[in-house]
Amino acid sequence: SSHFGSKPLCPGRFGAQRAHARPPPPHPSEKMAGAEAPAWDATLEEWMLQEGYCCAAALANLEDGAMYAAAPQEGEAGWAMLFKDGEYEGEIAQEDDTMKKITVNEVTCLWEVGQMKSMDQRPENGLWIAGSKYNLVSCKEEDVGSEKVVLTIAANRETKCTVLIAT
Repeated sequence: SSHFGSKPLCPGRFGAQRAHARPPPPHPSEKMAGAEAPAWDATLEEWMLQEGYCCAAALANLEDGAMYAAAPQEGEAGWAMLFKDGEYEGEIAQEDDTMKKITVNEVTCLWEVGQMKSMDQRPENGLWIAGSKYNLVSCKEEDVGSEKVVLTIAANRETKCTVLIAT
């Protein structure tokens, strides 16, 4: 699965230590019935947002990039902050400083980023979250506890940072 949170830049305060201090919940790749999704929303809110390290967090399937949980829960704010549904038009800068129109599908973007193992594999059109383009700035394998995960970091011009962890 891919886990990510978005927040204003704040060096060194992602909160990974807190998330790993507790036993992990059941693996999110287990297909969940609609009634179980709110439990993941609550888990995200507790583990990722409560201490103020992130302003939003979501879980997505590594297999297809589809999000299935988001926080904050109130008014579905997490979904509004982290996801724009369907295909839409975006623009990306070209080497000659002109802008190129592209079709964006955030589920596909997230899936492509989740498949990365290095910056050489970054998607041509970048990462898009809730209608905003993020520039991928780092992708590397990290040891987290007894597991190796791929940690990808992206940023956008509005001083937001996104951290994706593929497990």
